[in-house]
Amino acid sequence: MKTLIVIREKDYQWARVVFPDLHPLLLTICNKPYVEFLIDFSVLSGSREIRLVSDGSLGDVEEYCENGSRWGVQTSYASIQSSDDLQTVIEKNRRFCADERCLVINGMVFINYEKQNDYKSLFAAMPAGELLSCSCGSLILTGIPADPDGIPLPIPFTLTSIDSVRLYYRLGIDILNDAASPYVLPGYNNEELCHIGRNVIIGKSAEIVKPVIIGDNVQIQSGSVVGPGAVIGSNVIIDRNSTVIRSVVLDHTYIGEQLEVEDKIAAGNMLIEPQSGASLAIEDPHLLTGIKKSGSTVPFLRYLLHALGAMVIIIFQFIPFVLFSPVLKLLGKWKQRTVECFADVSGKTLKLSETAIETGGPLSFFALFLSLDRFTLLFRVLAGQIAIIGSRPVPATPENRDHLNRMPGYRAGVFSYAEAEDWPVDLDDRAIVERFHTAQGKPLRDITLTLRALFNRIHDKSLP
Repeated sequence: MKTLIVIREKDYQWARVVFPDLHPLLLTICNKPYVEFLIDFSVLSGSREIRLVSDGSLGDVEEYCENGSRWGVQTSYASIQSSDDLQTVIEKNRRFCADERCLVINGMVFINYEKQNDYKSLFAAMPAGELLSCSCGSLILTGIPADPDGIPLPIPFTLTSIDSVRLYYRLGIDILNDAASPYVLPGYNNEELCHIGRNVIIGKSAEIVKPVIIGDNVQIQSGSVVGPGAVIGSNVIIDRNSTVIRSVVLDHTYIGEQLEVEDKIAAGNMLIEPQSGASLAIEDPHLLTGIKKSGSTVPFLRYLLHALGAMVIIIFQFIPFVLFSPVLKLLGKWKQRTVECFADVSGKTLKLSETAIETGGPLSFFALFLSLDRFTLLFRVLAGQIAIIGSRPVPATPENRDHLNRMPGYRAGVFSYAEAEDWPVDLDDRAIVERFHTAQGKPLRDITLTLRALFNRIHDKSLP
């Protein structure tokens, strides 16, 4: 038994419009890529070889599915012309289909099956021809039945068209609301109607209302309400006091503080109304934005740019530091102490030299104007111990260790994101800013924010 999956660009044109950065076969339904549902059904049907063919690019799909070994099948990929009808497609793949029975899944259709069923005997006995059809496609079986005299049972599955964002949204919500899901869904299912992935952080006062499905690496902050009917993708941040009800939040999305998402699809900075298909781009990234997907080279690149930025500031500050700091020490206006602080959210600590410059007089003014109180910390950036910009270093106390749970992106920095945004220095406000900029996660952006922090300190109205 083999499976031939045929999908054309015209079948998923609507998805390209709504989700332009995602191949429709990788569009998630309840946090599982659509193509995986097709593969699961093929495996239940007895297929050991699957070929995906399309008149569009399958590069992203091939990168995701690879050779199919994770499902115990062998996958291959082929191209067709947009003008090819289904019979021509089958003929072009006759070598693949000829030696045994072949199930042809044609179009962007969803197969409503039961995961506990074994369809091998059914497909072995059924005659060749069209099994089911709908407005978006069909299921066709080729080849000679293994048991021609067998009496096939009524077909125990149905087809659902996926030809609009409305049907896509409705399909996910319906699957989520099914108490005994007929599909293998990702995440741990310790409770009925609740699937939760790995590395999920849920604030103490956050409320999870079933049914929900939550992906991997998700942060749900205090005061937020998620559910009922919420599908939360992976690598998602839902900030404080936000609400997500009967909605789908796709991977790599940041939901800002006090944002209400109800009966919607959130994807990056787009808020989509599934009934009408209307979409709204949220311009304020503090409300809704995409989270950058990080690659393996980003940490090193970030260190390199942070170290380069620190070196430039050291060169700029060196002579003023050598001239001003001894005089301010003699005047008793330059005070230093060593403080043990958390280095990052893991709880690792390090000792940092904290400098306080007493205001009053031109020397103090220029020292603060030039941010000389941060000079010694810049060398820790060169050593890779702290960031040039990140979180204001938090003293390592038991009380503050609990506070780190509300700051999942915490990493001590010479300058803080709050200084770059010129926000209040309240701990909770700082946490909001830090979560937002952690979600953005771009090394070059960090350098820009460092310059903004320096600029804000220069214009600090509290200076004499």
